[in-house]
This record gives sequence, structure tokens and C-alpha cells, in this order.
Amino acid sequence: MHTYDYPRPALTADVVALRFRANALECLLIERARPPFEGSWALPGGFVDAGEAPRAAAARELREETAVAVDAEALIELGAFGDPGRDPRGWVVSVGWAALLPSDAAAAAGDDARAARWWPLAALPALAFDHARVIARAAERLRELTQTSSLPLALLPAPFRHRHARYLYSQLWGEPLEPRALKAWLRRVEALERVSPALYARRPQICRPWER
Repeated sequence: MHTYDYPRPALTADVVALRFRANALECLLIERARPPFEGSWALPGGFVDAGEAPRAAAARELREETAVAVDAEALIELGAFGDPGRDPRGWVVSVGWAALLPSDAAAAAGDDARAARWWPLAALPALAFDHARVIARAAERLRELTQTSSLPLALLPAPFRHRHARYLYSQLWGEPLEPRALKAWLRRVEALERVSPALYARRPQICRPWER
């Protein structure tokens, strides 16, 4: 095994788990049961085990801390977060991930979480570490995906109505969307099919590389 004369960071994975319920985007947070930031709200996450991929660690930590099971391959990578001082325990770099969950996704606290709760994305509490920045990056990534992919529509029930897509996209963009323009776009998207004059559904067999 190699030895090194210079320090190396610890590696963690954090998950921004989102659902769209009652026409509002919600984020799943845990109340930390241990230091640092004991009693504070934070994203589900934790240290990557030796020999474990960050993607697999993210899915594992989400399941252990909230009882929410996801396919690790469906997680959306958000990037690395490693600013000095982000973790009082020392030099810790985290890889952020986003999980798009159904509106009826339920959570229960486990492992080192005192509680698990869904919070409106527009009214989050004060957060531990730099998790506000990780969540902001998740919202930014979803806005980017609205330009290239139908993936953000996975947050909606299947099938969904045009107005549900408008509510979701208006929250992602922070401004109302013109209904006729969005409806015209929905009709053109290759990855969608109209299951009735007023209902749409994503085609599960169509998967773009950026949807992983």
C-alpha cells in the first residue's frame, strides 16, 4: 500500500433528494443526532467507505439515514464541494448528488439522524456545513436540464397535466412561464408522449446520457 508525505482529504457524499408535492418543490433534510452541528438540519450523507464509489455511498447514506431507496445510477452528479473550513472536523471534500423522487415518497429517520423531514425548497431552515450551496447547485442543475432534457419532469406523477409542468418549471426558474409556449414545447419533446388530449407521460425507454 502506498504511503504519502502530504495530507489527503476525507471524502463524503451528500444527497439533495427532491419531490414535487401539492404544487411545491420539497427537499428532504435530516436533523443531525451527532456532532458536528448536532441538532441542525442537513442533507442526508456521510463518509465514503474504502473501496466504495461516491455514487454508491450517496445511495447507501440516503437509505440508511432516511429509509429512502434509490437506484444509484439514477442519481444526478452535482460536483465536488471542498472549500476550506466547510467541515470543522478537518479537510473533507463532498461529492453532491440529486435524487428526483415521486410525490408520495416517504422518509423515516435512521442511523445518525434524529429526524427526517420534507421542507419546501423556498423555505429551508438554517443548514449545517455548506449544504445551502449544495442545494442551490441542485436547483441550478435542474434549470440547466430543462433546456436539454425532459428529466426534471420525472418529479411529476405519471401521467401529468400541462399545468403541473408549468408549476414545476416556474418554481425552478423563479418566474411564471407562458402557458402556450410550454404546452407547445411539451408537444415537441421526443421523450414525451400524449396519453390523452390533456395528459403527458415520459417514455421510459428513451434515456439520454446526461439523464444519469
